[in-house]
Amino acid sequence: MLSARNIAALGFMTFAMYLGAGNLIFPPFLGYQAGEHFLSGMSGFLLTGVGLPALALVMVAIVNGSDKLTVALPKPLATSFWVLVFIVIGPAFVIPRAITVAYQFSFAPSFGETALVPFTAAFCVATIMFAIYPGKLIDNLGKILTPALMAILVIMSVTALVYPAGDLTTASGPYINGAFAEGLTQGYMTMDALGSIGFGWIIFRAIRSMGVECPKATAKYTLIAALMYAVAMAFVYISLSYIGSTSSYLGSEFTNGGDILTAFTFAHFGAFGSVLLGAVMVLACLTTAIGVTTAGSEFYDNTFSKLNYKACVIATMALAGFIANIGLEQLLAITLPAVVILHPVAIALMLMAPVRHKMSQVMVVTTALTALLFGGVDALHILGYMPETIDLWLNQNMPLYSYFASWIIPTFSIILMGMIMNRLASNQPTFATKS
Repeated sequence: MLSARNIAALGFMTFAMYLGAGNLIFPPFLGYQAGEHFLSGMSGFLLTGVGLPALALVMVAIVNGSDKLTVALPKPLATSFWVLVFIVIGPAFVIPRAITVAYQFSFAPSFGETALVPFTAAFCVATIMFAIYPGKLIDNLGKILTPALMAILVIMSVTALVYPAGDLTTASGPYINGAFAEGLTQGYMTMDALGSIGFGWIIFRAIRSMGVECPKATAKYTLIAALMYAVAMAFVYISLSYIGSTSSYLGSEFTNGGDILTAFTFAHFGAFGSVLLGAVMVLACLTTAIGVTTAGSEFYDNTFSKLNYKACVIATMALAGFIANIGLEQLLAITLPAVVILHPVAIALMLMAPVRHKMSQVMVVTTALTALLFGGVDALHILGYMPETIDLWLNQNMPLYSYFASWIIPTFSIILMGMIMNRLASNQPTFATKS
């Protein structure tokens, strides 16, 4: 049985892995756009932006490990899925972006682009030093980095509440008449559910490293970690959204949440505010990089006998550092569609987890391929690559296409069909019964 201190550290570690720079930048802009409707918009956002990732962790707990999510798939297909997931949430997308965002909010205002290389080197070395000892991840993330990050965020949140910034902004765009629906869409677009199934590898390993071997106990502590993550992340999102919704006093038109946070911290803390915001961004990006690096390296070490965990950690960060400095923009154009397409597949696997024993392997594969196909349609829509005439037709005829979720109904339909077909097959009388 884990102590309260270790449970708290586990929850903090889980929260820290999710809290990247994007999670800090978007809520203020949502609040700024939603204005007087920010609570409605944030309610929708929390359902999909926090609820889906938390549900993914619950499903990981139910099946007793992330790797069990793909156990019904043919092994080559399952392995390919995991390799793609850990590439795009690791060195090809998330980590390089974390490096560049952390730099933009810390050293870029003073040094421009001249210090990006040494900053990248320091960031990568720090990530390697934390990630290379996965058994100490709870101590490093849950007991050291996350409390420091949370302390800074609490200071910002309390400041926003004690010293109200100004009147609520006026709702704009889709938030005028559909704040809740737009919040749902934007929460889904965080794509954090994809990270959840990857982080499941770490959480299970971390719990086992504390001496918990019983599957039921492991599942229980995973559920507790998911709940703690959801509560902490909801607090951060609501606080940052409130900052954005009351930012009218800052006297400027904002185009992103980063500018809002910069103006907010400077207004309340002066020059020290820039340091404060830079510290938040660097810590948030660092904890996320540590999480995805550890998760990917755990997978490679467990799956491929010739690969070594520490070597995978070093290789991941070396590749991520190179991409962050050489070709991030070009690579993002390639990897972002992959993230968007893989997200529906991850959710489909998550939804099938409790019922896959009621489906044949053919229908499990069919469900995954359906999510992949329609996820590709949504990816073209999200990225603006869908031809205009086809886009117009799909908007009028395909359910949920306008919400970037056209994959949901076909995927659910295949799951239901698979369960019905399996039930009918199991109830079909044998020759002996007929006679």
